[in-house]
Amino acid sequence: MSRQSPPDRSSARRSPAARPTDDELLDAARAVFAERGYAQATMGLIADRADSTKPTLYAHFGDKAALFRTTVRREVAALRAWVISAYETANNRPLEERVRLSVMAMFAYAGAHPESFRLLFDSAVDEMSNERRALADSIATHVVGQVRDHLLAHGRPVGPGADLLGAMMVGLVGRAAMHVSHSPGLDPIAAGELAAGFVMAALRGLDPALLERLDRPSGAPHPAGQCAT
Repeated sequence: MSRQSPPDRSSARRSPAARPTDDELLDAARAVFAERGYAQATMGLIADRADSTKPTLYAHFGDKAALFRTTVRREVAALRAWVISAYETANNRPLEERVRLSVMAMFAYAGAHPESFRLLFDSAVDEMSNERRALADSIATHVVGQVRDHLLAHGRPVGPGADLLGAMMVGLVGRAAMHVSHSPGLDPIAAGELAAGFVMAALRGLDPALLERLDRPSGAPHPAGQCAT
């Protein structure tokens, strides 16, 4: 007696009422891309995760690269809306509270949406470089504004060093939040509070001489009593 082969789910069709929505398909794509990376993710794995079919994915989104770009665009928009909401909430608060809320926004998102965060910041796929760069630039612009406010509040001149400090803060917070997204046992709120305290301690302890040295135009003389190293 011959054994029957299992049905090929990649081409099986479900009833129209049971078919997943585009958002449900993208949720499945996000999960598989975050877990396996772009290279190891397949349309079959994504279709299985969505309890759908490969023909459905191709019909809705095109090939894997197109599906990946659509998924990334959706996750970038979600994170941007999240952090902008946090920034707007912090607008009229004292500077240190604004810094804390800005840092906490990244950690809260990484904790609430770890797959989304890993997809956006733990991938080197070329297809997402422009979207990720635009997102990082928008976050950095806000952070640089906070650094400039801090320097001005402490009577320090604002120069190119503010941009570098902002980039440092974004890089530090981003990598730390990425660590949280990979560590289910870590409390993202406690981790965010620690990171916020670290950032504020760094700003308070900033050596004015080092900042002045960076902001000084190339070739400008050093202040009396100082020498270039």
